[in-house]
Amino acid sequence: MIGEAPLVPFAILHTWGPNIFACGEAAGRECDTIDTMHEAIRKAGFVDVHDKTYKWPIGPWARDQRYKEAGTANYQHWMSGMEGWCMWLLTKFGAPEPWTKDEVLVYVAKLRQELKNPRFHIYQRA
Repeated sequence: MIGEAPLVPFAILHTWGPNIFACGEAAGRECDTIDTMHEAIRKAGFVDVHDKTYKWPIGPWARDQRYKEAGTANYQHWMSGMEGWCMWLLTKFGAPEPWTKDEVLVYVAKLRQELKNPRFHIYQRA
C-alpha cells in the first residue's frame, strides 16, 4: 500500500543489537564483548592472544551437522535468555525513556517470532 513501509525481514532483530548496546553503555556495562574481549584479555596480562571470529547459527538451519547442533543449542540459549537480557537493560536504560515490563514482553515476543521463522538463516558472531 502507498505510504506504508515495505516488510523487512528481521525488522525487530535489527533493532535488538543497537537497543541492547546503547542500554549496556548507559548502564556502564558494555555488551559488545566480541569487539572488546581481545584488549581485556591483554590487559589481564596475557600476551599471545589470537582472535578468530565465527558465524554461529541461531537455529538448526545449517547443513553441516556440527553447526546444526551448535545452532540448535544456541537457539535454545537465545529463546530462554532473551527476556532476562532485555528486561533489566530496557526497563532501566531504554530510550528515549525506560520501557515498561509489558513493552519488553511484547518486544521479546516479536524477537522470538522472528527467530522461529525457519526461512531466516540467522547467526551471531562468536
